Amino acid sequence: MTDGEIAFGPRLRELRLAADLTLEQLAERSGVSDRAISDMERGVSQGPQARTVQAVADALGLGADDRSELAAAARAGRRRSAGPVTRGRCPLPRRVTDFAGRRDELAAIRARLTAAGPGDPAPVVLLSGAPGMGKTSLAVQAATELADAMPDGRFFVDLRGLDDRPLTAAQVLERLIHAIDPSVGAVPHDLDELSALWRTRVDGRRVVVVLDNAAGDGQVRPVLPGTGPAAVLVTSRRTLSGLEGVHRIPLGPLPDAAAVTLLAGIVAGPPERAAGLDRLARLCANTPLALRIAGNRLASRPAWTVGDLADRLSAEERRLDALTAGDLQVKAAFRLSYQQLSGVGRRLFRRLALVPGPSTGAELAAVLAEESLVGTEDALDELIDLGLLQHGTDDRYSLHDLLRLYADLELRQEESADDRRSARRRMVDWLLDTTVVAGRWYEPGFGAPPPDATRLVGFDTADAARDWLQAEAENWLPALVQVAAAGAHPRVVDVAESLHWFSDLWPHWGHWHEVFALSVEAADRLDDDHLRAVHLGYLAWAHIACRGEFDVGFRHAERAAECAGRVGDARQQGWARFYCAWARLEAGRYADALEYARGSADRFRQARDWDGLPQALLSIGQSLGGLERDDEAVAAYQEVTAVVRSPETAPSEQVAQIADVMAARMTARLHRRHGRWSEAKHLIDGALDLAERLRLQRMVAWALVDRADAFLGLGDPGAATADLRRAVAVHREIGDESQARQLQDRLDRMSAPDPPQEP
Repeated sequence: MTDGEIAFGPRLRELRLAADLTLEQLAERSGVSDRAISDMERGVSQGPQARTVQAVADALGLGADDRSELAAAARAGRRRSAGPVTRGRCPLPRRVTDFAGRRDELAAIRARLTAAGPGDPAPVVLLSGAPGMGKTSLAVQAATELADAMPDGRFFVDLRGLDDRPLTAAQVLERLIHAIDPSVGAVPHDLDELSALWRTRVDGRRVVVVLDNAAGDGQVRPVLPGTGPAAVLVTSRRTLSGLEGVHRIPLGPLPDAAAVTLLAGIVAGPPERAAGLDRLARLCANTPLALRIAGNRLASRPAWTVGDLADRLSAEERRLDALTAGDLQVKAAFRLSYQQLSGVGRRLFRRLALVPGPSTGAELAAVLAEESLVGTEDALDELIDLGLLQHGTDDRYSLHDLLRLYADLELRQEESADDRRSARRRMVDWLLDTTVVAGRWYEPGFGAPPPDATRLVGFDTADAARDWLQAEAENWLPALVQVAAAGAHPRVVDVAESLHWFSDLWPHWGHWHEVFALSVEAADRLDDDHLRAVHLGYLAWAHIACRGEFDVGFRHAERAAECAGRVGDARQQGWARFYCAWARLEAGRYADALEYARGSADRFRQARDWDGLPQALLSIGQSLGGLERDDEAVAAYQEVTAVVRSPETAPSEQVAQIADVMAARMTARLHRRHGRWSEAKHLIDGALDLAERLRLQRMVAWALVDRADAFLGLGDPGAATADLRRAVAVHREIGDESQARQLQDRLDRMSAPDPPQEP
């Protein structure tokens, strides 16, 4: 700098402070990223381009003299930046001394980067991931640990991929060439010649080059050495999918233990001060940048406890602002990626904050984006490529907690309250409309919907409807809660009714009592005794079959019977008594159960409800079996078969098939009680075959367990073990992990050296 020249960075900082603006505020006003402004103030970027200076000057509201002075400082900085490259450029940055976690990743990096010998293709590892995942820290740590394996040098270049003007491949090559061989004078201007010169200089050398913060494939590809042992470690928020022959390591949040270790390494003070670090780590979403900021804040405030900071971060509306320490800001890191998005990508990202559950499918994303499914999938790919969205193996998309908060911040800043309400309403309406169509696939009289019944998603099979209902349950249930809170009582009843038959096929979900509690409340608000009776019955089922709360279920069923009695509804009286019988059966009160079951059968006959009658008859048989009146129980099961096969009393096909399976299964259990293992197995074989043909997976699992018992009785433990293993697999397939674990425990006991005697 000559006498009289002023450095651009210090002058910019003076002017910003005089205007009482933070880095973030100046970035918002000027359209220049806060990272770029920070680099200018710190002298990393000494001579920004004229249009950047003009944008900053406009945002600061500078007068003519200050504007001229700032422009002159930028020109002087550009002259200095254009000078010759000096010896010793491209050193590794200082590594963090409290680095924690990522040991598996470090091992993978070392194994890959040191594997190539002379003549082998130069190994390249790409670290990608969301903002704040510690990609640069990991790369520097890995390169530092490679000092022994790469004695000829370790070089680092920040490619400035998120700046308005990232480094070109030619600029990167020039720096690296002069870094590895300072004797090189002028270098070619042609990129291909420059790349060839770099490869000749690095050939045969054991060096590792860190290319940090890459913007795209074209910035990296010309810099890659041709052959080993030279190696390259690239970091980028983007996946750089065009690069071939690259080993990719995506980075997510730290594991819980590593997150706590990182915090503990930063926080100073006595051990008791570290209490509650696990809670603080969760509030930081185990994200390394957020963890480091939180740790730095604690380290700089000795009077604070971990709980003090955790309490501040607990308020979602304050969390992003609180995760700031000096020039480190979680929000600023996210904004750099957000600014790279297309208009559709930005709209989709911020509206994903409206999704009530932890993940979404592409179809719901399209509803929020107000785009076609194809256009939405392109936007989703864009978000994934920039590390702003995670794509699971189940084809679901999710934001971690801090990114969700940032998306909500952008949503509130960029869209009006009316626009936000409209987007939320479209989402809720689509979720519930689609839920009704999917649920009715399983309801007799509905089945397959017309082709245009839903938008964006088609249900050409019952399995497709089931898959959607299960995948989006984390979103349609909160949507149902929202409309219930808004007082849309008929809507709540309609949705719950559409799911009644489907619920039988997914009883282990764990939330049916919430669904039907909402519909019972809606029926109460509508003051409709018929609806009360129906939905109290569903709620009784949820507590009995799903939660094992037999007394609670019985109370709901009794109330259902009272409501049905007030309106003279024999059919609902039958169902209410059936649920009462079921609750008493499960509680082992067989005499009471028999009385309720017979009352249920009488009401069903009176109402000519042939769907309900087989259920009541099955309960009669079970009650009689519990009372050890086995001949009468067998007669009840035979009556089930007669009822479902008689043209006069035949129920819907689905009910008839299920009743057939259950009657055979229950009769087989009676045979088993008396040691008639062959008769039991014969009946179970038939029940299993029918359940498999109907794809009633829960009943398939039950029948396999029953047949395993029969095989044990017949002295064939090998066949029993095979059936139990199949039953475990079926329970896991339908998501019933609790039953799977119980059966696996039984298998483990059977394989013990001295297994207990099985029936």
